[in-house]
Amino acid sequence: MKKWLFNPFIYIAGEKALIIGWSVMLLTAFICSFSNTHFDGAIDVHSGHATSGIVYFIEPVIDWASLTISLYLFGRFFSQSAVRLIDIAGTIALARWPLIFFSFIGFGIKPIKQLPITSDPAQILKSIDGLTIALSLFGLVFVIWFIALLYNAFSVSANLKGSKSAWVFIAGLIVAEVISQVALHYTYSLLT
Repeated sequence: MKKWLFNPFIYIAGEKALIIGWSVMLLTAFICSFSNTHFDGAIDVHSGHATSGIVYFIEPVIDWASLTISLYLFGRFFSQSAVRLIDIAGTIALARWPLIFFSFIGFGIKPIKQLPITSDPAQILKSIDGLTIALSLFGLVFVIWFIALLYNAFSVSANLKGSKSAWVFIAGLIVAEVISQVALHYTYSLLT
């Protein structure tokens, strides 16, 4: 059971993983459009800000594409094995499945209208209700699970192990985050 939860990629990869992953991504985007949850970066998630419906479907595509491109290029460069794009694309799509749980958390998070202008963390925390804090911390579990799945997806698909795999993954993740932020910035400016 543990392998299915944290490393299903040894059983499912390629086209099958891509189809399952994209199906879950579409369902997640649909739920997000009602819970106002945004996957606004390769590994970012925020709730509470309502936008036009198409944005909820564009964000995960940009996130998935930036992760796929970045990790594929890093895998090709650092792995001694043949790295297939379809394996990286499929396993990364499938790795996003725990995020469906975070999309439900958005229903309980109230939008933060305006934070006080202060550098005192206690003052900022007072302006956010306890349920929002609790749900956000609970949601962090799913984000961590997603990142663990991403690492295993990359490690299996690129056939990299050990510390080399970890450092290459971290570098790829940083590049993917930058790519997604730039792409989303331009996407938001086109849609507003």
